[in-house]
Parts: sequence; structure tokens; C-alpha cells
Amino acid sequence: MKKKLWLILPVLVILVIPLAFLLNKNLRKTEGSESFFPAAQPTPFPTKPIEQTIDQRPFVSLIPTADGHWLNLEIKNIVKQVTALEYDLIYLAEAEESKIERGVSTGGIPIDLKGASEYAKKILFGSASCTTGVCKYKYDENVTEGSLNLKLIGWSETYETVYRIQKGIEAKEGLTAGDGRFTFVSSKLPAKSLYLTTLTLGVPKPLPAEVTPKSEPYGIFPTISVAGQVSFSTTLNQATIYAFNGRTWQKLPTTLTDGQATAQASGAYLFILTQ
Repeated sequence: MKKKLWLILPVLVILVIPLAFLLNKNLRKTEGSESFFPAAQPTPFPTKPIEQTIDQRPFVSLIPTADGHWLNLEIKNIVKQVTALEYDLIYLAEAEESKIERGVSTGGIPIDLKGASEYAKKILFGSASCTTGVCKYKYDENVTEGSLNLKLIGWSETYETVYRIQKGIEAKEGLTAGDGRFTFVSSKLPAKSLYLTTLTLGVPKPLPAEVTPKSEPYGIFPTISVAGQVSFSTTLNQATIYAFNGRTWQKLPTTLTDGQATAQASGAYLFILTQ
């Protein structure tokens, strides 16, 4: 019997060692990943061009408070097919001379719109401790940029927009959303006031019937009324910038030079490149 065991043991060792190696190799792959779950799939983006969907997109405003501690999220023009929504708002703040990423979201739990075509939420840049109806806040400082991922339940599209928060004095060099496609330059904004530039996804009022959108709409919040120069990066040979002043769309005399469409604007806070 012992003799048989000695004959079998080498065979078992030959089989077990490669198996252990493979298991250990797979375990290292799993432990080296960010989680034990399958890798997340890429975020879906609108599958149809903006020319076809501009009137069906939600209009998103991100309005910072004057102290920079809060952000008012407003979503309007939500189509009636949408029954609920989810959002994930990311922002970068300053901590110990470095940038840290923070997030505020619905946690994957849809918010029931109950038939409403609008949604609003005041978002804190920081954390709150609330007891007996009194809250103490710890604010994240110097929030400068971030992104918003928006999912409309009952609709076929998921949207993502980026934003950047700057002081009025920075408008002398240019207010941007951080994507390199849009710039608003002005020396007339209050130097210390905060302004957020973002892609608004949709528009608050339909564009003129003869106009075809060729870029995402860009908004500056809170609403500005000063004069400035608007620029869009573009590969188009012909294009016109339109501006919205809160009531009507205005066609701006537009110049195309070296891949830039530029125009002078006054009393408008929302801009889009058209053809």
C-alpha cells in the first residue's frame, strides 16, 4: 500500500502545482483591480447628433452661490416620457495644497419626478452634520471644476456635461467649461464674483426654425449681462453664433479665422454655434 502511495504522490504533485499557479495568477489579477466586481462599462453618451435632439434634451443650469459653498442644480424641459432621474455630480476641491475629488449623487436610486418637467436641488460642496434640526457644515474650499452625469429613466439617452468655476477677473483671459471648445472673454465682470461655465445639454427656448445647431450650447451662471467676445473652436467653413438673453435668440455677426468662430456679444449668457 505504501509503495502505491509513493507512486501516486509524484503524479498528484505534477497536477496540483500548475493548478495552484493558475489560481494564484488569477487571484493576483483580481486583487490588482479596483474591485472584485467586473470592470465597469463605458458611460453611454447620446447616440443621436445634436441636430436631431436639441429640442428633446433637458436644459441644465449649474448656479454657484456667491460664497462658492453651494451649487444650485436645475433641470428643465424634461420630456414627458421621463418618469425619474439619477445624477452623479463630481467636483475637485483643494485640500492640503492638492486637489481631491468629491462626489454627490442619487446613489443609483431614481428620483420619482411624479410627472414634473423640472427638477431642482441645492448641492453642498462639503459635508453636513445635523442634529435636532441644526446643521453644522464643513465646506470644501476652492472648488474649480467637475462633471455631471445625468440619466433620465424612461428615455433612451444618458448625458454628461463638464463645468468650470472661475472668478470674474479670470474672464480677462477667458471663461471656459474646461473642454477647450468655448471661451468668453470680458473685462467687465466683477473681479471677485464666481462664474460657472458649462454645457447646458439643451436650450431653454427652441432655436429659430432656419437654424441648425453645430455645437453643444454653453451657458455662464449666474446669468451675466455684460459685453464680451465669444469664441468656438470649429472645423466648419461657414458658421454663425447665436446668443440667448433670457427672452430671445440673437444672431451675432460671426468671423471665422484659423479654426475659430468669434463674435461680440452683449446681454447674453447662453451661446451656440449654428449653420
